[in-house]
Amino acid sequence: MKRHPPEIVKPTLGLDLDGTITEAPKFFAAWTQSWPGRVIIITYRNDREKTIADLDHHQIRYDELVLVDRMDGKAAVIAEYGVTMYVDDQPEMLFNVPDHVSVMLFRNEGNFDFADRRWMFSDRTGKQV
Repeated sequence: MKRHPPEIVKPTLGLDLDGTITEAPKFFAAWTQSWPGRVIIITYRNDREKTIADLDHHQIRYDELVLVDRMDGKAAVIAEYGVTMYVDDQPEMLFNVPDHVSVMLFRNEGNFDFADRRWMFSDRTGKQV
């Protein structure tokens, strides 16, 4: 009996826009252009046309654009769209992301003190170890 290779499922990349893509647009343009699977932009915005214009300006390739209107909305979108890797700059947005999803916290001045060289977390988002 001839065996067939297992189906290869391409990974789905989820990206935040403000504070993530906007901090390193050339990097994210290159990454999205070379990503082998779907790219989902998940952003806390309410102006779809401006968001599309910003993504086009930064040359970001994406398959879906989802605007959320509440802080906990991103986790639901990540689960719904089958995102396997997600990048955001706000730890609050990572609450309730399914355990099987790999997450990356993108460093910027809002979450990292460059003078002290330390991450900044609230008691709600971080735990001292």
